[in-house]
Amino acid sequence: MMSMVLMILFSISSLFASVLPEMHDFHVSRCEINYETASGDIQIAAHIFVDDLENALKLSGYQHCALGTSKENAQSNAIIEQYLQSKLKIETSNKKLKPILLGKELSDDQMALWCYLEVTGIKEVNSLKIDNTILMELFNDQKNIIDFRVNNKKKHFYIVDAKKSIVSLSW
Repeated sequence: MMSMVLMILFSISSLFASVLPEMHDFHVSRCEINYETASGDIQIAAHIFVDDLENALKLSGYQHCALGTSKENAQSNAIIEQYLQSKLKIETSNKKLKPILLGKELSDDQMALWCYLEVTGIKEVNSLKIDNTILMELFNDQKNIIDFRVNNKKKHFYIVDAKKSIVSLSW
């Protein structure tokens, strides 16, 4: 009798595991931002969980992105770029910058996307303001990590509140 109950429980749990999408219990994104003072280029690598990004894009009106699959929407790069430009705002003391999406790739575990963006020709800058609200419209426990590098110096920031999502950097 006990083995029959265990077999039924195992069957039910297997069914749910195959039907439900793979989920994660934490909500975090990470942006690695590198400012090259010689070229004036800002290079950004954003690591975002695929399921969370798709849910955020659905809230923005894009229903069928299928990111990282053979059925991926042909417009996904433009859609992701627009989303990231609205959620990751960067400005100098006198100019709002518009990062351009160079491309994206699935992470090794296939659960997240690395999105690569760049702003070029921003020379003679000694400070930036970064407003990172990626996925904060989805989760009240969303955490966004910013790793910033300039002149071989690193600074790390943890954003845990959409109302306090702006960091100011000087070097």
